[in-house]
Amino acid sequence: MYKSLSLLSLLALTSHAATVFNGEGTYYSPGIGFGSCGVLNQDTELVAALAQVTMRQYNPSNPNNNPVCGHKVRVWETGKPANSVVVAIEDTCPGCKGAYDLDLSPAAFNKLDRPEVGRIKISWEFVEPVTFLKNGPFAGAVPAGTTPLPPPPPPSPSPPKQPAAPTKKPVAKKQHCTCVDVENLGEADNAGARDEL
Repeated sequence: MYKSLSLLSLLALTSHAATVFNGEGTYYSPGIGFGSCGVLNQDTELVAALAQVTMRQYNPSNPNNNPVCGHKVRVWETGKPANSVVVAIEDTCPGCKGAYDLDLSPAAFNKLDRPEVGRIKISWEFVEPVTFLKNGPFAGAVPAGTTPLPPPPPPSPSPPKQPAAPTKKPVAKKQHCTCVDVENLGEADNAGARDEL
């Protein structure tokens, strides 16, 4: 029983599903002008535009400073995760209807399906930590390939305080000496006693 419990605990700590978002994928030409993130990309680059409704939740006043800009996501056609492409979010898609829709560059879309298909069901996940996105739809999103750290162990109970040991006052040592009454000793004894002093 203990072996199975420890194995289950180990699996719980080492396997954690990434947060997967589902939407529709289309394609566009990023080379026609600067994207909302302030970058001019080309059709041959692996980039994407995220739905406007979602991008606005992170920085509606200045899209160039949107914290989602530049983050990489792995995209695949729903049901076909073996065929995926990693793209950087570099633009906003005003025509995307779903919150998790992506408009892909032609180079990225072609890795998933033929351009004449035009629109596909997609799933996607972040490939890097997004811990700074503390609110909005990506709050708490877990990127692919990450293992959450186990919670810190509870603090160990403090040992009970021992009463302080009583302090001992230093005791003066008594000196022992052999006292000789020199006056009551005879002349021969006096000489020996003087030598001892």
